[in-house]
Amino acid sequence: MLAVFKREFLSYFRTPVGWVAISILGALSGYCFITMLTASTPYVNIALEINYLRSFFIVLIPIITMRLFSEEKKNGTDVLLYTMPFSMKNAVIGKFLAAIALQAIMLISVFFHMIITVICSGSINSASWGAILGYLVLAALFISIGMLTSALTENQIMSAVVSFVLILFLQMMSTISDSIANVVTSLMRIANIFGLSDSTIFNIGESIRSGITWFDPYSKTSCYTSGVFKVAPIVYCLSFTALFMYITFRVLEKKRWSQN
Repeated sequence: MLAVFKREFLSYFRTPVGWVAISILGALSGYCFITMLTASTPYVNIALEINYLRSFFIVLIPIITMRLFSEEKKNGTDVLLYTMPFSMKNAVIGKFLAAIALQAIMLISVFFHMIITVICSGSINSASWGAILGYLVLAALFISIGMLTSALTENQIMSAVVSFVLILFLQMMSTISDSIANVVTSLMRIANIFGLSDSTIFNIGESIRSGITWFDPYSKTSCYTSGVFKVAPIVYCLSFTALFMYITFRVLEKKRWSQN
């Protein structure tokens, strides 16, 4: 596992992928920080900066994960991966740790901004650290999704497109839940064959909205940006991360046995 981690982590910096990802996040982070400093009423909020950066997972995660397994297929080295003596589980974990380590390094600009804020007599509150925690657990979840798409697809571009679509869906889940709930309540009012009251129909719509929103990782981790620590969002994100990593492992194991 350690060997896979070192190989994958260093490969990010032997190719433009790692440098491009760090540059993109650094530029976005710097833009947000400068905007706060140059506002009419300057106020630095690191949690707000992290929230801003989270919206770019849709671009950054596909860049980081599209090459994890698809590149092996492109270079023809996937056969070596399947025939190596170590467990495929170690390969999956090693590649995952390399990607999450890169994500942590990408936050170096945020930590630099935190130092500047303290030097300028500003304060770093619990919401700032909570936002970083929420960012990392979300990154872990999306990286596991990107790894699965990379293992399932035949090339890097296809992997990036599929993970882009899945992350976009998760980002829009709150909007999707509102739209579905509104459509259902409208249809129930138009064709009210059971004679339900408006309050009952409204409650049904709210139940549908809540049921769909329960799967929204963004809404679950939003408490951290307010400085409120909860265990449930971490358990949720890490549980689904483990699930997607397990599915990735099973996909690769199937291919491994087919190679043998």
